[in-house]
Amino acid sequence: MKALTRRRWLLSLTTALLALALTAAWWLAGNALRPADLYTGWLLLGLLLGLAFFNARKKLPFLPLLAASTWLQIHLYAGWLACVVFALHAGLRPPGGRLELVLWLAFLIAALSGIFGLWLSRWLPPRLARSGESLVYERIPRLRHGVEAEVLALVRQAEKETQSTTLADFYLRVLAGYFARRPPLLAPLAGDDARHHRVITELAALRRFLNPRESVLADQLGELLEAKRNLDAQWAGQRLLKLWLFVHIPLTYGLLVLVGAHVWLVLHYAHRL
Repeated sequence: MKALTRRRWLLSLTTALLALALTAAWWLAGNALRPADLYTGWLLLGLLLGLAFFNARKKLPFLPLLAASTWLQIHLYAGWLACVVFALHAGLRPPGGRLELVLWLAFLIAALSGIFGLWLSRWLPPRLARSGESLVYERIPRLRHGVEAEVLALVRQAEKETQSTTLADFYLRVLAGYFARRPPLLAPLAGDDARHHRVITELAALRRFLNPRESVLADQLGELLEAKRNLDAQWAGQRLLKLWLFVHIPLTYGLLVLVGAHVWLVLHYAHRL
């Protein structure tokens, strides 16, 4: 853990020093009447192509091009450096041209989505680890259905063994809707599951009406509800991470298309001049 922290500090310091050096070089080039914007533009294009290559590297794991974790570190710190170069090249105020404005906004949105993804990838996995064993995303709906089937079987067992419909009524009144509900899109950001807490509270309040056998079955029911809560947490968290990628990656490729159009226009009109 100390080695990881030390490496992060070292990479952060290196990136900050590079950013300072680039800012100083941009300032000196501007004072010397050099085409500083041209230099930063080509540098930014190179950084963006490198950032986009990270996704291509993940799709080609058989290539001997460093480990995926190394590429991730390169991607993160190159992304921060690209934000600095973009600020030097385009400025912090929206430009006047229509294409330039679209390009400026596209980079800003792509950068913000990357920062959000970085925070999410650091904050969410420990929370998912606390909710239980990590599961394959595609298997979770089937596991949820299995838990619901166990709950229904337990309720029918209680009705058959005790000749009482208390737990069955509770299932129809509360649990059927609870199991039919999927966790909201932003549920991982909301903290504790309030609906699960209400269901557990209602089950606890129901215990005073249960006979001894129903109480034993209610304990098993509580364990199944906890399993359902853990599955929902895993499902919602992994779904949010996947949806973030479906936003960030298309934004990156769309940004590259706009950058290509921008470069073509710049070279085209520069050649005419």
